[in-house]
Amino acid sequence: MSHNLSVSLSRKGSRVNLDMDVAAIGTISIDGEAVPSEERAGVAKKMLGASALYCYCAALDKALDTRNARYDSIEGSATVRTGTDELGRGRVIGIDIDVTVHMDEEFAFIFDRVEKVMRKGCLVTGSLENAFPVTYKLTLAEDED
Repeated sequence: MSHNLSVSLSRKGSRVNLDMDVAAIGTISIDGEAVPSEERAGVAKKMLGASALYCYCAALDKALDTRNARYDSIEGSATVRTGTDELGRGRVIGIDIDVTVHMDEEFAFIFDRVEKVMRKGCLVTGSLENAFPVTYKLTLAEDED
């Protein structure tokens, strides 16, 4: 069973609007004039990293919730690594996901189980792994009461 999701783009001058067609996000506006030219490159790569990180953290949240593990917060970062292919074209060559879950030590045993599940990534990162490596670092930061 397949599902199709759509995103639409409109560009007028240096302003790009991405209509995400979902109320939680709305429209993302990217204004190339608002930043120096050397900072304009990399927007798409950052969006790819954000998508991978968001999906991974959403899957992590669901895995913890399914096992009734409560957490205080999830913090993470995604690093998109770039390089060139055999023809010298710029390419994404990997993404590194680094996430920390802040939770009470009483749920540490559940975290250990979830950490094993999350080694397989999520829908987005698992799909990207066919193109380039995605690494995961998932850490528990036990909160003290």
